Amino acid sequence: MDRKVLVIKRLKGCGRMKRDVSIGIDIGGTKIVAGLVTVEGEVLYKQIVPTATEGKEQIIFQLQQMINDLLKEAHKLRLPTLKGIGIGTAGQIDFKNGIVRSGTSNIKDWNDIPLKHEIQRLFGFPTWIDNDVNVVALAESYLGAAKGYNNVVFLTLGTGIGGAVIQEGKLLHGEWGGAAELGHMSVDRNGPACNCGYKGCLEAYASGTGIANQMKRMLRKNPELYDGQIENITARDVFQWASEGKQFAKSLLDKAIDALAYGTVNIIHAFNPSLLVIGGGIIDQHSWIITDLQNRVRSLGISSLVQSVSFKKAAFGDEAGVIGAAYQSFLYSQNVQKEGASNEG
Repeated sequence: MDRKVLVIKRLKGCGRMKRDVSIGIDIGGTKIVAGLVTVEGEVLYKQIVPTATEGKEQIIFQLQQMINDLLKEAHKLRLPTLKGIGIGTAGQIDFKNGIVRSGTSNIKDWNDIPLKHEIQRLFGFPTWIDNDVNVVALAESYLGAAKGYNNVVFLTLGTGIGGAVIQEGKLLHGEWGGAAELGHMSVDRNGPACNCGYKGCLEAYASGTGIANQMKRMLRKNPELYDGQIENITARDVFQWASEGKQFAKSLLDKAIDALAYGTVNIIHAFNPSLLVIGGGIIDQHSWIITDLQNRVRSLGISSLVQSVSFKKAAFGDEAGVIGAAYQSFLYSQNVQKEGASNEG
């Protein structure tokens, strides 16, 4: 297998470092990012490889190679003993036992994997594994946009829609770790089928995939609107057409954001957060959605709940996953206490 490694180094006075350092790994459908991360969230060294398409055995082999490389780099930099290894991955994760219960459709054969046990067996370091959005929530909660808040909901808008919830300063895991699948909340019981098996999921309307699929359905019914290859349409095309003033694209995005607003009100009613943090690839490119969403939410739902919620863009970009994954080691190994809610309200 060709690793096609892209290595990015960011070394800032690392010699004889005394700060706590951990390995953080973010496993996604297209790439795996692994890094040496300080307790302050600084990524000292980062490595990226395309996610293996052969299945779980090759992905675990990739992880083994990357961790070995990071350990060698840590030795070169004379870093202190690592606190542990933290992993964030797409899918439903049994947090208590460190098992990938159910993966994601864009990672082949990523199901029923005792990943925590396997990594600890190979390297001997304490290891934690959680859902990819949950670890992003940790990064944002302790170091980023939600620092100082105790009750926060996180949404990531990208290929899909991910969610995470911080309640009373603690990440909500549910019975075994599958809580806060907010993208799979139905906003229309008669809506389009979602890949989860449900109908009318928020993800089917407002994710990148959902927006693209909605547009494809519209153009199949109205072929006079577009003379290109409908199956090649992406969400990027829809946003571009809307920016050019094409009414059919503007109308579709309006409906997508409306669905997102109704879903957000449901979330606020359920969790009574003081802050909603929104990130992901779509928001990185179109941050205006946050203001639009906030204005719509303010006019819906129970006033005492929706009016008091602040909206913020996520502070971390591409490195949020690797930072949050690493932070599991600092948080769970030292029982780090979250700062009080000095900024709430």
